[in-house]
Amino acid sequence: MDKNIDFDVVVVGAGNAALCAALSASEVGASVLVLEKSPKHAQGGNCPYTGAGFRFTHDGIDDLKSLLPHNTDIGEFQMSPYTAQDFRDHFLEATYGDTDQELTNVVISKSRSTIEWMHSKGVRWELPININLENAPSIIPNQVGLSAHESGPGLVRMLTKAIVAESITILYETKMVSIMKGNRGQIKSITIQDRDGLSTINCRSVVLACGGFEANSEMRIKYLGTKWENAKVRGSRYNTGDGHRAALDIGAATNGQWTGCHGTPIDLHAPKMGDLALTDAMPRRSYNLGIMVNLDGNRFTDEGIGFAEQTFVQIGADILSQKRNRAFQIFDQRAVSHLEARYGGSSSISAGSIKELAGLIGVNPTVLMSTVDQFNSESEDAEYLPRTLDGRSTGSINPSKSNWAIKIDKPPFLAYAVTGSITYTYGGLKIDEYARVLDTEDNPISGLYAAGEIVGGIFYHNSLRAAGLMHGSVFGKLAGQHAGELANH
Repeated sequence: MDKNIDFDVVVVGAGNAALCAALSASEVGASVLVLEKSPKHAQGGNCPYTGAGFRFTHDGIDDLKSLLPHNTDIGEFQMSPYTAQDFRDHFLEATYGDTDQELTNVVISKSRSTIEWMHSKGVRWELPININLENAPSIIPNQVGLSAHESGPGLVRMLTKAIVAESITILYETKMVSIMKGNRGQIKSITIQDRDGLSTINCRSVVLACGGFEANSEMRIKYLGTKWENAKVRGSRYNTGDGHRAALDIGAATNGQWTGCHGTPIDLHAPKMGDLALTDAMPRRSYNLGIMVNLDGNRFTDEGIGFAEQTFVQIGADILSQKRNRAFQIFDQRAVSHLEARYGGSSSISAGSIKELAGLIGVNPTVLMSTVDQFNSESEDAEYLPRTLDGRSTGSINPSKSNWAIKIDKPPFLAYAVTGSITYTYGGLKIDEYARVLDTEDNPISGLYAAGEIVGGIFYHNSLRAAGLMHGSVFGKLAGQHAGELANH
C-alpha cells in the first residue's frame, strides 16, 4: 500500500468488538480503515472460537420476538425476564465483587440497545439450543439471551458483510507496529507492517480491539507466572498483546487483573494453538464426578468445590501448577453416563483395577491405590446428581472434596490425561464510560479508544458466560461512535 495515507479512524483488529467499532464510526460519517493481523481465513480473533452467546437485559421471551423473525416456534420456549439487577448481581458474584462497576454498568445499560443495533446491521439472532430457563437458579446461567446464527464464525461473517456493504476497507495480514502522538498529546498516526514493509497512516483516532495477550508466551510468563508458559491456547494465535504494548508505550494506564485469565482443563493432546476444526471439543470439565491426580498419583485440588461452570478456571490453573503441567481425571462406571459429551471425542485409558490403571498411565501403583483407598474411606456409596450440590464431602483428607464425594469402586476405571489452557486474559487498558483510553493521570488520551478483550477491569477471578462478547460490542460501538465524532470536529 502507499507509504502515507489518511483515514479518520483506524480500527486495530477484525473481530466482534473491532467490527462493531468500524460500523459505528462509519455511521457518524468517518472514513474507517480496519487492520487485521491474520489472513482472511483466520479473521476475528477469539470470536470464531465461541458459541457467540450474548447476555443482555430483556423482559422475557415475548420481548425477544422482534429480534427473532426466523423463529416461528418461539412460543414453545420459556425464558424469564433478565433484569439489570440480575445482570449486575451475576457480574458481582462471578468476580467476587471486584469488577469495575462503572464499566459494567455501561455494559448493562446499553446491552439491549446494542443487540438491536447489531440486528439492524444484519446480525441474525437465534435462541440457544434446548433452552428452558424459567426460574433458572445458576449464578452463571449457561444460556441467557441470544446467540448469533452459526455461532462465532457466523457472527464474524455477518459483521464483515456489513463492513463490505458500507465500503469499509479491511487490510489483512497487516500488523500494527506503533502509535504516534502529536505535540499536543493527540493521536496523529499509526505505523503498520505488511508484506511490503512499513507504512504510516495519518489518522485522528485509533480504536484498539485486537484482543488479549494469551498467545504470547513471554507476556504470559511476565504477568501470569511461569506455569502459564506452556499452556495450550484455545483461541487465536494472533492475540499477542500488540495493542497493550503500543498503548503502554504512549502512556496508557492499565486496569484489571493482569495476573488473571480465563482457561479450562483441556485434553492433553489438544493442539498448542486454537483449531477451528475442533471448535469447543477439547475442554474436560467433568472432573467433579471423580478425582484428579498428578504424575505422582496424588490428589491436589478440591474437585467438588462447586459446579464446573463456576470452578473450571481455577481447576485449569491448578493443573498447570503440577509436574509437567498435567494430570489425570479418574472415573468409575458410576460417573461414565454423566460425563460431558466432549469426552466422547478423546481417548481414555481403561483398566479393571486401580493398580492396572496406574501402570497404564505411568503413575506409581502403590501411591495411586493409596490415594483412591483413602478417598473411598471418607466417601459415600451413592449415585451422582451432577446438577445438585449434594454436600457429600470428605472429612480429614487434604485436599478435601466438598461435594460429590462418592466412592470410586465400580470398574472398569477410566483415566483421561489433561492439562491447562488459556482462552483470554483479564488485564488490559484503562478506559472510561466512552471507551476512551486513559493515561496514568486518569486523563483521556485524545483519539485513543479500546474495546473487547484488551479492556481491563471487567473480569476478575472468573468470567461471566456470554458477557465477554456483549461488553466487546457495547464498548466497540461506543468507541467507534466517539472516535468518529472526534475526527469530524
